[in-house]
Amino acid sequence: MGHFRPVILVTVLREGKELAYEAAHQQIPEDLFAALTGGGVRDWAIWRDGRTLLHLVDIDDYAALEKHLTDDPVNDRWQAEMAVYVERFDEVGQIPMLEAPRLVWSMRRQMADNSVRGLA
Repeated sequence: MGHFRPVILVTVLREGKELAYEAAHQQIPEDLFAALTGGGVRDWAIWRDGRTLLHLVDIDDYAALEKHLTDDPVNDRWQAEMAVYVERFDEVGQIPMLEAPRLVWSMRRQMADNSVRGLA
């Protein structure tokens, strides 16, 4: 296992799609959750400030995750659903300054919520 270095991704939402994106992330589908954890993701948190999303991924090998998800029908379905909301992905040269970020979704929160509901 390597040293933890968070992977940071930046996404920009389409104008007016912010709340719909959050609604779509109230709880991601269980099969997608399983695909992510099966690919080595320990946590994935998404923070939103305006239309900017900052993803913080806790994983040892992001390239291996990308390979794991390539041609995965579960991931392909999710990406198609998210394309309605996402305008673009930005390269991360530096972490963008967020003024008032709010947590949209995290794996740990979904696991905790499912435990409380007896779904875990």
